[in-house]
Amino acid sequence: MDVIVIGVINIHSTLRTALKPGVTNPVSEFQETFFGSALHIAVNASLLKADVGIVSPVGRDAVGLLDLLRRNSVDYSHVVLSSKKNSNFIQLSTPTRSYNLYYEGAVKDLDPQKIEKKYLKKAKIVHICFPDEEVTETLVRMARKEKVLTSVDASFSEADADIVFTEGKRKGNTTIVMDFKEGITCNGKKIPVFRDKMYYDTGVKDAFIAAFLTRYVKSEHPEYSALYGSCAAYLCSRSDKKVLTCTKEDVDNLFSEKVRSFSSAG
Repeated sequence: MDVIVIGVINIHSTLRTALKPGVTNPVSEFQETFFGSALHIAVNASLLKADVGIVSPVGRDAVGLLDLLRRNSVDYSHVVLSSKKNSNFIQLSTPTRSYNLYYEGAVKDLDPQKIEKKYLKKAKIVHICFPDEEVTETLVRMARKEKVLTSVDASFSEADADIVFTEGKRKGNTTIVMDFKEGITCNGKKIPVFRDKMYYDTGVKDAFIAAFLTRYVKSEHPEYSALYGSCAAYLCSRSDKKVLTCTKEDVDNLFSEKVRSFSSAG
């Protein structure tokens, strides 16, 4: 297995109503979708032909999630099935105000000590985007004992992993500063960002991380992996989505085009 992703898959509920006091308010819009960095990274990596597994707490009401993972060729044999409801990010919109609510639900049911070490050992790298510092540090230590590389997203945890993805300044063994406006930095080296008037920079981070990890487990070259991630981020931005709508060949072709000038500049 190339990559195991450990994190939270949320339900995203969107409700729109007038919210008048003292009456039963009709809901004019009600949508539910699955989202979260763990899901986006796992699916993106699978689309890029990586062998991917996911570990995530899954609530009893997450109907259709396992089928979604199966259809995207993500191994879900070690998700943590909970009797609680799934974590849920709720956006409630009224004509005058919007409210953001979060229900934690099954998140607390992920116990790192119950994750099979043999499963972690299958991976070349374990990426952790779990919103708990103690859990993340425990997972990093467990993977290292099995001689498996680790990576973390610093927006979730500051754990000392082998690879750190951050949007701020930080030093580590391998540090990738993700700035999709000014330029990406990998171990102090500038990596170009490819932009045009359609560029959508707020939703491309998960595509970047997935592409980086997919390339890194095969090449172990961080700068070229970051360039590959930048190519995936650009193509992802053109659809205004967090999951790639292009093919692996599209990313490979753009990378082949850009790597020539990148190599000569280096």
